[in-house]
Order: sequence, then C-alpha cells, then structure tokens
Amino acid sequence: MKLIRILAAAMLAVMTIAPFLINAANAAGTYRISCKNDAYGMQLGADYTSVAYVYDANATIGMTGNGLATLNSRVYLIGGPNDANAQAYVGNDCIYAGAADTNGTAVVAGDVARLAINAIVGAVSNRIDMAYAAQNSGASAVGISFTTQADGVSMSANQVVAGLSFWADYGNTDIENTQAFSSVRLDSNQYDGDASSYTIGVDKTLGKALIGVIISGLDTNFITTFNDGTYKQNVDTYGIYLAYKTGVLQIDLGLGQGDSDITTTRRDLGNDKVINGSTTADIDYSNARVSAHFTRGRFLIVPSVSYRAMNMDIKAFTDDRADETASLIEGDQYLFTTDSNEMTDGAYALGVTDDAIAARRVESEIMTVGLNLSANLGKLVPYLGFAYESESTTAAAYKVEAGTDTAVGSTDTDVAASNYTSSLRVGGGINFNLNSYISGGVRAGMITARDDWKETYYAGNIKIGF
Repeated sequence: MKLIRILAAAMLAVMTIAPFLINAANAAGTYRISCKNDAYGMQLGADYTSVAYVYDANATIGMTGNGLATLNSRVYLIGGPNDANAQAYVGNDCIYAGAADTNGTAVVAGDVARLAINAIVGAVSNRIDMAYAAQNSGASAVGISFTTQADGVSMSANQVVAGLSFWADYGNTDIENTQAFSSVRLDSNQYDGDASSYTIGVDKTLGKALIGVIISGLDTNFITTFNDGTYKQNVDTYGIYLAYKTGVLQIDLGLGQGDSDITTTRRDLGNDKVINGSTTADIDYSNARVSAHFTRGRFLIVPSVSYRAMNMDIKAFTDDRADETASLIEGDQYLFTTDSNEMTDGAYALGVTDDAIAARRVESEIMTVGLNLSANLGKLVPYLGFAYESESTTAAAYKVEAGTDTAVGSTDTDVAASNYTSSLRVGGGINFNLNSYISGGVRAGMITARDDWKETYYAGNIKIGF
C-alpha cells in the first residue's frame, strides 16, 4: 500500500507540473502549415493574413463579424483586423512575429564581430606586453612561459629559433543577452552561449621594435531564444602586428583579414518544423594602442588608450523551410478555399517558399580608455584593471511584421533591439613568484554596464623559465 501511495503521489506531481514543462514557444498555427506555405502562406498577401476562411471547431452560427449567420457550416470564420475571431491560415504567430521570424545573422552577427576582435587584439596585446616585460626584467627571454589575457591562457617559447619567438593563446567567454522574452509575437534580442578562441603567432624583436604574424580562430555556439533556434559561427583570420617601446611610451598596431562560416536554425512558427540556413562571410580588422608605464616605489601605473574594429560582410543565402507533411496538417478536410459558398473538400499544396536572406555588412568599433594598477609585494603582485569602452556595434534588424501586435489584443509591446554604446571592464587578480624559474597567477573579471548584456571570464597563468 505504501508503494501504491508513493506511485500515486508521483503521478499526481507529474500531471501537475507537466503543463509547465511544455515549451511555450512551440505553438503551431491553426492548420499546422508553414508560415510560407505555397498555397496559403503569408507571402501571398492580405487575403491570406488579415481576411481568410479558417477552420474553427468552436465556431457557432450567428457569431458577429464573421459573415456566417446564414451558413449551415460552423467551421469557417472570416478573420480581419477588427474581428475578435481574427486568424490567418498560417496562424497568428506567423503574422505577428518580427524577431521570432528573423534569421540569426540579422541579430547576432554584430556581437560576434565584437567578440572576435576582442579575442584577437587581447591575445596580441598580451603577447606584446609579455615580450617587453621580459626585456625590461633583464632576462634573456629564452624559454617557455605561460600567461593570460582577459579570457584565456597563453604560452610562448621565446627566441628558440634564430631569435624568433613562438606563442599560443586560448580563451573562453560566456555571454548572455538578457532582454525579456515572453512570446514569439513580441520582439526580443534574447540569446546566450559561449565563444572560444585561439591565436598562434611568431615574432621577432628588432631593437626596440617587435614585429610578428598570427593566425586566429573563434568558435561561437549560441541558443537564440528570440527565434527558438541556434547560431554557430566559425571565424578564421590571419594578420600582422608591430610594436615599438621607448622608456615610458609603448605603441602597437595590427591588421588582418579572413573568412567565416555561419550555420543557423530557427522554428517555422506555422508548423514547428526547423528552418536551416548557412552562409559565409569575408572579414577584415585593425587595431592600435598607446600606453604609458609609470613606476612609483612598489607600484606600477599603466594608463592606455586603444582602438579596434572588425568588418564582416555576410553573403546572401537561403533559409530552407521543410516541406509540409500531409499527416500532420490539422483540419485538412476543410482546406482550402476563399469562396464562402464552396464547402467541399479542397486540394492543398505541400510545398513551401524558402526565405531569401539578403547580404549584410556588420561592424564593431571599440574605443577603450584603461588603467592598470599593480603592487610589487615581493613574491606576490596583486593588480586591478579598469577600462571604459565606447563602441559602435551593428544592432539587430528584425523582419517587418505582417500584422500589428495589438490586432490580437496584446497589452504588451515589442522590445526594441539592444543598442550597445558603452561598457565597463573590471578585473583583478594576483601573480606569484615562487623562485626565478616558476611564477604564475589567477585573475577574474566581467563586462558590466553594457545594456541587456552579461559577460564574464576567469583565467589563470603560470610561467616556467629556463
């Protein structure tokens, strides 16, 4: 009996919570046909989006505004912008969705450009600082060392072949756009995921100058809540960098180019099937930085000003909508007619019209004013870093809605696309020096004050000298 009571309680609990576990985003239209059904999709015009005969098993004779008072059939309604019973063949989600019916490249690609240029420049700037620090310490700069940038760990093998230094960098960043998402009919930017990056380089010191070449890669993996899909982009670049350091001032420059592969998915809001898209992009970037180094007793103060930018030209492509499945279509015996006197069964099309996604250029330009403070406490060196970043990153561009949200009685409004203009980078950590051969450190930080955005990083480093 005790086991029976436990099982009964478990079943009751499952039945109670199950409705809340259903993905509310999955809500196919009246007939479960694609938003772009060849015969009845919203691309066919107003007769199919604001005035249409649709199946409704709950329809009754005499319902106002539907023109069916004299008809024997109770399964057709005439929808319209002033009709409380308004629907379209494809369902209202198709008609009133903007961001939810938009390919991810129009929303996410600008942020990817920002992440990519930050990863590349962060790795190169870190390497340049490593090289000059080794020179200033009086060390020979020969051997293997490990260090870190804002979001990763790097390694270098200094002057091992004809005065050349080889180095590598790896980083990871977790990000989230925090805009509220409530319905596919109300626009939102919300998505989250992570980006991992690597950079491999070789450089050579020529007096006070340092010149090098690099190859870099960035892989992103995002869940795009705004359109119930995914966004994956791989960025591959190669470039050069040059640095020069006097007693106090340090200047470094860089530029490069590359290409990218993009793969996206999203949900067809009419039949809940997956829409697949893929394309490529051409990329170019540039960066410059000026910093000064001031020593005051045990303290080192390093103010800096920097600029970095990336341009990404995304090529036109096609979003592939899956053809209809006849067995999944609801109420097909009532499809499809726009003649109120025709009540016989109609033939229906199973084909769909794919979406043509236009070519698009996205950019991310960032100006940074930063300050690093460190204290030499013998074997321990704690430090803090602060930076104000002003940016111009291409904002999301949602698809134009076929209908106005308020037409379905919504009391909410669309959320405007995120407009990133500035942010603060705050980080800190502690380095340690066990002896002349082994040193390292740990650090953590975050990006804050960027609208609708969360970004964090954690890192550590170790250096082994020979």
